[in-house]
Amino acid sequence: MATAATHSGPGRKAAFGLGAAVLAAALTAGVGPAAAQSAPEDPFEGFNRSMFAVHEGLDKAILEPVARGYVAITPAPVREGVGNVLDNLKAPVVLANDVLQLDPGRAASTTGRFLINSTLGLAGIFDVASVMGLEKHDEDFGQTLGKWGMPSGPYLFIPVLGPSSVRDGIGRGVDAALDPINDADLPREDETRALRGALTGLNTRADLLQAVEEMRAESDPYLNLRTTYFLLREAEIANGQALLPDMPDLPDLPPEGPGIAQGEPQSQINPKPE
Repeated sequence: MATAATHSGPGRKAAFGLGAAVLAAALTAGVGPAAAQSAPEDPFEGFNRSMFAVHEGLDKAILEPVARGYVAITPAPVREGVGNVLDNLKAPVVLANDVLQLDPGRAASTTGRFLINSTLGLAGIFDVASVMGLEKHDEDFGQTLGKWGMPSGPYLFIPVLGPSSVRDGIGRGVDAALDPINDADLPREDETRALRGALTGLNTRADLLQAVEEMRAESDPYLNLRTTYFLLREAEIANGQALLPDMPDLPDLPPEGPGIAQGEPQSQINPKPE
């Protein structure tokens, strides 16, 4: 199974975005009860569990049925295009945090992706930049604070928004201030921003229907979700490297011969001398 460190970073700026992304990652993180014991302190666990229960009720009654209806009537390529546009609109916030983290390489990649996808990708509908080798990454101010040494603080679970912490809650507020769309003079601006948030949450939730089902099958979904959240945030702050163990140096493997490429047993390729 993949580890949490292989997660490239959940898209996470709108309703249910982070919560759904972490729920999905929990399935591949291999987090069990033993790992959960190392989770940071949760001084508000009683309150958080209550909020988690509220969230689950809202999700089962509203969010999940709407997401299933969206999947039923919307072709996968259309959903992918919507997701690409929403990701492209986040580029200014990602770029701001790339700069704040003093990462010129990622800042250049974010700028290139935005310019390419906004033009050749038809306003971001198509992710042309990824085809050209500019891989997508996500950054937020919570990650920026973590990179500069700020601890996460107590765990918090917010219905609909999902798992968070004191540090990441501050980060969400700063990201909202950094987002130029929130200050832009748009036609019907309130409706436009509300539509963007609703589409982000809906598209994310639709992508994770199976993931959430499997998460709910865990003996303690709250505990696994909390642990996985902190693991993933550590990995995201370190750009995916936080949880990878040190690996020993391995000798170079010999080049594949024709027999190996054809799947022949090793004994037939290099027979022992009689």
